[in-house]
This record gives sequence, C-alpha cells and structure tokens, in this order.
Amino acid sequence: MSVVLQIIANFGHQFLGQTSDNAEASLIQLVARGKKQGYAVGDLVNVTLTSDNQGAIESIVPRTNLFYRSEFNKQKNLAANIDQVAIVCATEPAFSEELLGRALICAQVTDIKAIILLNKVDVADKVDAARATLSLYPTLGYDVYELSAHKSESVSKLTSLLAGKSTLLMGQSGMGKSSLINALIPDANIKTREISSVLNSGKHTTTFSRLYHCTFDGQSSTIIDSPGFENFGMAQFSVSQIQHAMLEFVPYFGQCKFHNCSHRHEPQCAVLNAMNEGHIHPTRHAFYERLLEQLDYYDRAAY
Repeated sequence: MSVVLQIIANFGHQFLGQTSDNAEASLIQLVARGKKQGYAVGDLVNVTLTSDNQGAIESIVPRTNLFYRSEFNKQKNLAANIDQVAIVCATEPAFSEELLGRALICAQVTDIKAIILLNKVDVADKVDAARATLSLYPTLGYDVYELSAHKSESVSKLTSLLAGKSTLLMGQSGMGKSSLINALIPDANIKTREISSVLNSGKHTTTFSRLYHCTFDGQSSTIIDSPGFENFGMAQFSVSQIQHAMLEFVPYFGQCKFHNCSHRHEPQCAVLNAMNEGHIHPTRHAFYERLLEQLDYYDRAAY
C-alpha cells in the first residue's frame, strides 16, 4: 500500500512519518530505499507501507524550500517546506552575532522569511546589552520580538507570530528554546517521549529534530524544533548569493567602477564608500569579509 506521509522526526538514519493533516495519526517508522538519505523534517514523502507501523520511503514530493547548512560535502538538513525561520537569541548566555548573521543569510538566500526572537528579557541586568546588539537588525528589515517563556503575554505574542504557518525554531544551546516549546505546547514532553520511544533513541531525545502540529489562534500550524547549533557552515552558497543576501549592500549594486567588484578592496566601490559615509555598519562589512574568506577556504580545500 502506498501513502504520502510527512516526516515529523529524524534521528541519524531513522525517520518517523505521519499523515500531514492529522496530528493524532499513528507514527510510522520509515527507512530509506538505497543509499540516498537527504531527507528533512517537514518533507512529504511517498511511502510503501510494509506493516501497520513501518514503511519504506520511495521518493520525495517536490519541496517548496529546504533550509540547511553545510561544510564541504557534508550537509545538515534542518527543515523543508517551511514558511519562516524563527531564530532564538537570549539575554543570557550571550548569543553569537556571527551565528545569527549566518542563519539570516541562509534564510535570505533560500527566500524564507526570518524573524529574531530575543528570549529571557526578564533578566533585567542583561537585557540592555542584548537589545543594543540586536538594534541594527530592524534597520536591515528584520523583525525583532522580545519574549519571556515564563510570561503569558509573551507566549500569546509568539502564538500570533506562528499562527497558520510552518516555522523552524532554531538557536544556539542555552537560548531557552525548549522553554518556549514547552510554553507553546503543554504536552511537548509527552510527544517527545513518544517519538523517542518509537525511535528507541533513549537519552538522546534532545538531539533530533521534530515537528509538532499545533493550533494557534484557531489556525492549523506547525513548529519544527531543531537541536541547538554551535556552527553554521555555508559552503552551499556562491559569492553572488551572499552579496545579495547582505541587504544593506543591495542599493549600491551597479554603482561600482568595476562590474565584477567584490566590495572588499576595489577603488571607487559604492559599497565601501557607503560604509565610509556611515550608511553600512563596519561590523557588517567585516562579517561579509569573513564569509568570503570562508568561501575562499572551501575553494582552496577542494583542490
């Protein structure tokens, strides 16, 4: 019997599927045919059922998008078929602006809306510094929302942002992402234990991605919770893609002396002139330089 299921959890080479329109449907253990494993939570897959609770993935239904990070030939798929990425930062521990910037670049290149969530704003002695760090991003066009997982008004604000959408919730370890999930989905721990039991993943329950079906403000919604990350490689992107994902650079394209300007050191570069005139923040240009240096490293290592 052939069915279309949605991948709602993966752990290594193990997957769980469920009908995408029924959060209470039975969980189906899935295996992949052949060696190709490039599946992501959120994928719709064609499955041949081999028993009541097991099946084999035959193919992927064409995706609307795929959000992933990569280092050389190693790719980590985070989510597929999503409407937005919510990147969780926190007042403590301090978040990495480098990792935030990389996640925003990835969202921009893949044409997925990104929002920034500043969690733990109830930590009064840390909140001003976090706000100052994030103050640049609204000027670039990104929405920043302040939250506390322990305050009902914050949870209500967050549900309105997630209602009717499929959202990848991501962030570094320690940002309070699990607390937000538990506030949004009261039975999240029960669902996670159920998934863990079926996958037989035991103590590793926090290391796999999983999808939750939810109803927010009366609208069917999904949240994909991903493990905390401490690096974000972008070997999959070209120099041109990164340049166009630097939103403050875009107004100056076509104004440089050289048509193939790298916006790093060339004379009469409109981007560098804009930075010198205060229209582009120097830390953002330094961030851009680091991204291109990493791409240069990838290119050299490939030979």
